[in-house]
Amino acid sequence: MDVLTDVLNTLELRGWLHSRTEAAAGWRFDFAASGDSIFHILSLGAAYLRVAGEDTPVTVASGDVIVLPHGHAHALCDDLTSPLTQVVRLDYDAHRQYQVFRSEDQEPRTAMLCGAFHLENADSYPLLGCLPKLIHIPGEQGQLTQGFADTVNRIAHESGSPRAGTEVMLRRLTEMLFIEVIRVWIDQQAPSATGWLGALRDQPVGTALALIHQSPEHPWKVRELADAVSLSRSAFSARFTRLVGEPPLTYLTRWRMHRATRLLKDGTPTERIAHQLGYDSPVAFRKAFKREVGIPPATYRQLA
Repeated sequence: MDVLTDVLNTLELRGWLHSRTEAAAGWRFDFAASGDSIFHILSLGAAYLRVAGEDTPVTVASGDVIVLPHGHAHALCDDLTSPLTQVVRLDYDAHRQYQVFRSEDQEPRTAMLCGAFHLENADSYPLLGCLPKLIHIPGEQGQLTQGFADTVNRIAHESGSPRAGTEVMLRRLTEMLFIEVIRVWIDQQAPSATGWLGALRDQPVGTALALIHQSPEHPWKVRELADAVSLSRSAFSARFTRLVGEPPLTYLTRWRMHRATRLLKDGTPTERIAHQLGYDSPVAFRKAFKREVGIPPATYRQLA
């Protein structure tokens, strides 16, 4: 089981391109804090990035991709002394088409793409929590990763030459971009990385996570998971808790609830959800869901 794929499917990743902006000299865009992850692709020129709370600006060059996983406020400018051009909000909006802002100059000095990634209930899952304030992938580094440069170039091409189907192409391509960014970032991390990322890369804990994600309906016991990865019960439990941030069976319950929320949104009957997630009866599932989520499944379905 590919745990990352399973997580992204359940968290309902959505990509969205807000705009393509071409600019001459002397510009600065301030981006407000967002509840979504924000991304920028610099397809032409160079810029400086200032992230709220950070003193040192980051130099961004043509071909670079920057992602702010937690939606921190930030600014992009061509010069650190450039005056404010506009304040922009990049909150995901599935119904809003992307806009093209062309430069009055025939030869713009800068062109950038801006957008957002939306993940349902992201704050309650450790994927986003382990990501840094900023992920910066230089263009030359992206060129070295198979598929990454192709995705970036396709987004730039589609946004610059709109035709039939461009909107849906851009949504799918931006979703691919998020996955590519996470892959590259994971590959950048040291083997000693801790947290959820370290858990995925740790052979015993990563194997246990894969088993849980492959069969969430199974009545897993800590001893059974420990035996599957050839560790003692105590050693496995301590290792899992240290890397994942919670005990194995707590993680299992929370993952079941993540799966349940998506199934409820999809209209799956409660009886079938209970069976798919390993509960003895719909009553047992309803009790567990209300205990973990705070409201009954029927109420959640109505609000979703």
